[in-house]
Amino acid sequence: MQCVFLMIWKVPPEASTIDIANSCFPNLQFYEIIMQRLSFDFPASTVNLAKIGELAAHAGQKAGFSNVNIGDIQVAIDEACTNTIIHGLEKDSTRMFQLIIQWDAGKIEILIHETGVSFDPESIGLPDIEAPLEDRSAGGLGIYLVRKLMDEVKYSTDEDGVKTLYMLKRVK
Repeated sequence: MQCVFLMIWKVPPEASTIDIANSCFPNLQFYEIIMQRLSFDFPASTVNLAKIGELAAHAGQKAGFSNVNIGDIQVAIDEACTNTIIHGLEKDSTRMFQLIIQWDAGKIEILIHETGVSFDPESIGLPDIEAPLEDRSAGGLGIYLVRKLMDEVKYSTDEDGVKTLYMLKRVK
């Protein structure tokens, strides 16, 4: 597993990028943290799901979410990562997916990047949650939960075949 922790800082408008780079940061004065970001590469295995949930909880706390909303974020990220591992990467632990969690006051954004099997979540209709369990078709509930628990959910594929699931939740 690879981890990168990045904090993006707001600097005075008169400070140029070249000035900052040339100074090698010895006298850099930071004014305000405007975004924090965690980036991880995980193998396609469910072994790390609990740790991923802890990371989401940490970010949710820092962003100002209630415990109930943090629980919602944890369920959504667990469902999304599980779908990525099982369906997208076919439980092949030699394959990796990238998880990015970024937050600031009032919101959290989660991105999952992978190069697995293509899938259009829009092709899955809404599950009939009123039907008895024995009458329901298998699958589709995870995507439904993610959509219900998060404020924004988008799925895209770039020209290199990298699929991205983007999830956003705002403090209410």
